[in-house]
Parts: sequence; structure tokens; C-alpha cells
Amino acid sequence: MKRCGLSLLALALAACTPPTAQKGDDTADAGTSETTAPLQQDGCNAQYSRDWSAVGSQYYVIEAEAHGDTCPTANATMRIKSRDGAVLFDRSYQTAQVPLAFNPNSDQTGLREEIEGWASNTAETPTADWLPAWPQRADHPPGFTPASGITRNRYEQFRGAQGPLFCFPDGGESNACVGMQGDTATLLGSLTPERAD
Repeated sequence: MKRCGLSLLALALAACTPPTAQKGDDTADAGTSETTAPLQQDGCNAQYSRDWSAVGSQYYVIEAEAHGDTCPTANATMRIKSRDGAVLFDRSYQTAQVPLAFNPNSDQTGLREEIEGWASNTAETPTADWLPAWPQRADHPPGFTPASGITRNRYEQFRGAQGPLFCFPDGGESNACVGMQGDTATLLGSLTPERAD
């Protein structure tokens, strides 16, 4: 009777213990297109990944992650990959420098939510023709600061091609915009909303 009771207790404990993932375990659900998970490290860490179906049949993977000793000092990285895993764009920021996306008082849970929001496309229309036109003889388009090396001709080529556009917060008021052409990603610059003075 005593052995039967111990056996039942062991069986009950085993049933209540969550399964542990084994290295090389292929039983995980591979059909999901979004993942939000903390990294198993000390400090404040979060990561998020999702599929992005851009214009036509162009598909990309958007990844965002943050790591730091504390949440306010975390370093956040935005990455765009091709469907086969090639890194097309990779840019890192201190979370304190991007208050449009990250709360300086966030904890681990808040950072996870903010990383997910940061990986959302802020472009109202996700094609490059949505960006403001760059007038001839102007230093830059209205409300837009071109990235280093982006000329008016290059910028207008992206707008004219109407290819995929992914924008995300990169400061207190601005959104970095990345133009896509097949398996090439180009940081076009930062869009800042017009101010009514």
C-alpha cells in the first residue's frame, strides 16, 4: 500500500511538471509566425520575431531584440532578414535614445511589450511612394532627414519603384525608414512628423 501511494505521488508530480525542451527537439510548433520570448540571461532581455509580407510576393522576417544589465540601459537591435535567413539590415540603438518606443522606467515585462511594438511597421502605407517627395533644389524632403549617402536621385528611385518600406521609431519623434529592393535593404533616413508652428 505504501509503495502504491508513493508511486501515485511520483506520477502526480510528473504530470504537474512542465516538459523541458531538449536540444534538437523538433516537436515545437513551427507554424507560428510571431514569437516573443525572454532570453535566458541575467539582466533585462527580450526578443521578438515576425514574418512580414511586403508588396507582392516579397516576404521578410523582422527581428527585434534588447539586452542590458538593466532595462533603461539595454541596447536594442532591429534586423530585417530574407526568408532564407540572410541579414539584409541590422541597426542597434540604446533604448534611452529611442523614447518614442521605449519607456525609461520599463521592467522586463514592459520591455517585452515595447520590443513587440517597436517591430511594427509605422509607415501608413508600406511602400516607398508613401514618403514625401524630395523637391528639386531642396536639401531634403519635407519632414525627412536622408541617411548618409542617400541623394535625391536615389531617394526618388525608391519612391518611383514603389517597393516595400519598413519604418520604425529611431528617436524621440522620428522613424527610420528602410527601403527594400528584392534582397537588398537600404536605410533611406528618418521621417519626422511636420510641426504646426
